[in-house]
Amino acid sequence: MDSSLYKHYHDEEFDPKGLVEIYFCDENYHLIEELVDYPMKQLHETFSSRRVRGDILIDISMGPTVYHLLSASDIFKEIIVIECSEPNIEEFEKWLKKDPGTSEWSYAAKALCELEGNREEWQVKEDKVRRAVKQVVKWDVSKDNPLDPVILPQVDCVLSLWCLNTISRDKDAYRSNLRKCASLLNIGGHLLLFVGLNMTYYKLGEHKFFILPYDKKFLREALRDAGYVIENMNLLPSKKGCDMLDYEHLAYVIARKEREV
Repeated sequence: MDSSLYKHYHDEEFDPKGLVEIYFCDENYHLIEELVDYPMKQLHETFSSRRVRGDILIDISMGPTVYHLLSASDIFKEIIVIECSEPNIEEFEKWLKKDPGTSEWSYAAKALCELEGNREEWQVKEDKVRRAVKQVVKWDVSKDNPLDPVILPQVDCVLSLWCLNTISRDKDAYRSNLRKCASLLNIGGHLLLFVGLNMTYYKLGEHKFFILPYDKKFLREALRDAGYVIENMNLLPSKKGCDMLDYEHLAYVIARKEREV
């Protein structure tokens, strides 16, 4: 299928709740270890080591997802969530308010409790995220300043899972989005980035959605040019073939903002 015919993340056919329930909440989904367990373990290790810390974290991730914020809420007093479409914002805000019928994250919360070796109730983990989230902001992909008219402070950490190569139509746009993320960071602050390398699509319902494909070399160069220094890059090879999506590796990058660009 010609990639120019793929749908995009912010198109009206995108189903936020469907994305969450298919890819991130079903413990029987055969890629759950790669898409949920792997990032949760990496973030647990990063945050528990205090390697990355601060007062405020900005999250720019794919869909109305919660699992990656469970560890973050143990470290950061405030979380600002940035989302790229109104339906995603609406679904996330339903979860914040515990509205009936929203996606539930018991699998991830229970898994983190086990990872931490504590007996805390998983619902307590979720409520901690709810208390930490102070703001939900729209990122408008059609604007040069995607947060306009909102002005956010520079923070100590930006966390992004599976998002930047879903909203970037080409490599120039991707480089621009990395710079926009850097503009939200203090000098010395960290970008924690999860991406699928050499990935071109994912399926949702009857549609294929666009992913910008790139390799490790491009990612390293783009981060360097946006003012970051890579402190660590962890690669996980795809273990199971699947026609729902097509990444070769999952990459987790810890990058420190070294300079303004």
